[in-house]
Amino acid sequence: MIVKSPVWQFCNRAFFCPLILSLLTFSGWTRTAIAATPLQTHNLNPLTLIYGLPLVSPARLATSQQSFFSVSYNFSNTLNAESVANEVLFIDGETNELNLIYSHPINDKTRLRFRLPLSGHKAGSLDSFIDDFHETFGFPGGERPNYPTDQLLFSYSKSGQELLRMDRPNRGIGDLSIDLAYQLSRNAQYAHSFWGSIKLPSGDEQILTGSGKTDASVWFASENNFHADWSRYYNIGLLITGKSKILSEIQKNEILFGSAGLEWRIFSAVTLNVQLDFHTAFYQSKTTFLGDSIQISSGGHIKIDKSSRIDIVVVEDLYVGASPDVTFQLGYSQFF
Repeated sequence: MIVKSPVWQFCNRAFFCPLILSLLTFSGWTRTAIAATPLQTHNLNPLTLIYGLPLVSPARLATSQQSFFSVSYNFSNTLNAESVANEVLFIDGETNELNLIYSHPINDKTRLRFRLPLSGHKAGSLDSFIDDFHETFGFPGGERPNYPTDQLLFSYSKSGQELLRMDRPNRGIGDLSIDLAYQLSRNAQYAHSFWGSIKLPSGDEQILTGSGKTDASVWFASENNFHADWSRYYNIGLLITGKSKILSEIQKNEILFGSAGLEWRIFSAVTLNVQLDFHTAFYQSKTTFLGDSIQISSGGHIKIDKSSRIDIVVVEDLYVGASPDVTFQLGYSQFF
């Protein structure tokens, strides 16, 4: 008997298969050469965020004369309660992350990128707003109606032994990531790049701002400008995690991750994106929250001038209960 993972079950749904295939299947109809700009999102699950899961990355690298700086503020709200077999999990609170990113060219085909997150966890002060948001847009509310609002508790027990508990707000420096990108190929219609990353343990595992260990990842990024105003892109890669001090008893060390996105340039200054992000489970667990994750990100970029832009993104959990109920991102980017 073959047990299919939630990722496969999701992709196998009739509605989403054509979407994913259309994003990943490159067409011969090409008209222009404008670089796609992926939404720089990742899963803000507090038990996943401590690892070096990369941001979605561009396939077309900037020119050798351009450095790049961006700052983005992400905040997510989560409520998840599960009791499966001998596991009991309860996650209720908000996670905030301020990402500082600097990218600098080495030469025309190679770039370095540094990312330093400042993250924290606190009580769910926006619970009521999130409830109204889900109701307004018809998103599933999960366990929310069954629990009180505005509390912080991260707890996980297995076989009667509590392996994780955090109920006090905190904040601190996260784990520093150093990425190296190489432009494999680039022409008017297509771009392909290869990325590698090392995440260093600069955070604090005791307050869930880091894993306490070094992680490494590699991934491939590709884009296709198949129309004057449309692009599609994807990332696919593998993350190898060091043995963390957080839930080390059930931690997995090899995680497959990826994304697929579609970009529409409405005006010269306004771009809209829809993007699917996924990763396999970081833990050997029967709970949904510690399993495979699929998220959908929608938002876009607004150019202020030729060298700067504002990013606005909303991220929802398509596989309900496997990631934060909702994540909001507001960012600013500047080329030099």
